[in-house]
Amino acid sequence: MNPLYSIIIPTYNSESSLKETLDSVLEQSFTDLEIILMDGGSKDGTVAIAESYNDSRIKIYSEPDKGVYDAMNKGIAKSSGQWIYFIGSDDFLYTPEVLQNITKKIKKIKNNVLYGNVIIKGDAGWANDGQIYNGKYTLQRLLRGNICHQSIFYRRSFLIENRLIYNLSYPVVADWDFNIQCRLKTSFSYLDIIVAIFNAGGISTGTTNSDPFLNEIHQKYGHLFRSSHYPLFLQPFKTLYKQIKNKLINS
Repeated sequence: MNPLYSIIIPTYNSESSLKETLDSVLEQSFTDLEIILMDGGSKDGTVAIAESYNDSRIKIYSEPDKGVYDAMNKGIAKSSGQWIYFIGSDDFLYTPEVLQNITKKIKKIKNNVLYGNVIIKGDAGWANDGQIYNGKYTLQRLLRGNICHQSIFYRRSFLIENRLIYNLSYPVVADWDFNIQCRLKTSFSYLDIIVAIFNAGGISTGTTNSDPFLNEIHQKYGHLFRSSHYPLFLQPFKTLYKQIKNKLINS
């Protein structure tokens, strides 16, 4: 029987933080889960740390990849759980009861995406150390900024049936694009639960001109964030713009 959760952890040279991440998952009072470690061919002790647990729920795959989103796509393909959850190798679940508390709700939820909150650790630029991030999102709010990835659970069958994967053309904010794609196909359910501690400083923290999605949004369309025309900043995405505009009009 397939587990309820597939916890996917992308790693690369993560030996300094991985143990805390794994412990936070393995200490959960709810145990019907698998852990998929998608390692990009680490040169340090990352894989050895994972192997040292000798736990059949941990599945380790180590091979070169094209970055964190490529690893996450591979993790989806290798997963078998009913729900998929991604956590960074330097983040950790908030308490040992997190999954148990979510499980009480998740079996009653008809939507295909569920999200809660995280606590920020460190200075993220867009959030302060210790801040609870970030409450309930409307579609309009999602178009202005992303839900923290460490707070979201995706129904696996929904992702597979709709062939939803991370766009590797966006090396920093493919998760934002991914969530917009999901939101166009399903409603999201919000739970006022703290899911994880998010360690600021990862590749998606802050902004960078290396990502064309961020570059277009923050430089060419940033002024439109302060207007009422939320979907206009998505004009570079011609295949999505019409769908989003129609969804906003009808919502």
